[in-house]
Amino acid sequence: MKRIVKLMKIISNQIDAKMQILLADTDLTSSQVIILQYLINHECLNQKQICATFKLSSATVNGILNRLEDKGYIEREKSDDKRNNRIILTSKALAINEKFMKAVMYNNSILSKDFTADEIDNLFNLLSKMLKNIEEGKYDKNII
Repeated sequence: MKRIVKLMKIISNQIDAKMQILLADTDLTSSQVIILQYLINHECLNQKQICATFKLSSATVNGILNRLEDKGYIEREKSDDKRNNRIILTSKALAINEKFMKAVMYNNSILSKDFTADEIDNLFNLLSKMLKNIEEGKYDKNII
């Protein structure tokens, strides 16, 4: 299993690096691209929903959103609780959506080269099981 976790981390790093090449002129990090793409595809989101979806801390998501706001990709409609601020896409964000989609499609074609449809389905199912296992696993610092 240790080999699988290491390989998954290396693949994730490579995906990030390749997406940086494809989207170099956007001045966005891979984390910002992932969150922005998610926002483009899901309307009326707030920080709390993003944290839940990506299993990220509020501080991490807040940092990403702050940078997206500084770069002019989003605006936030204030609420009493910052985590419930409504996130609004700017025209700048919507204008690069097609570029994002092309980059994702290209990356997917590279990743799935020489895979059959069944292999892709099996891989998705296995990774989904792994995610479920890690989410449901009982972790306690006293175990080790």
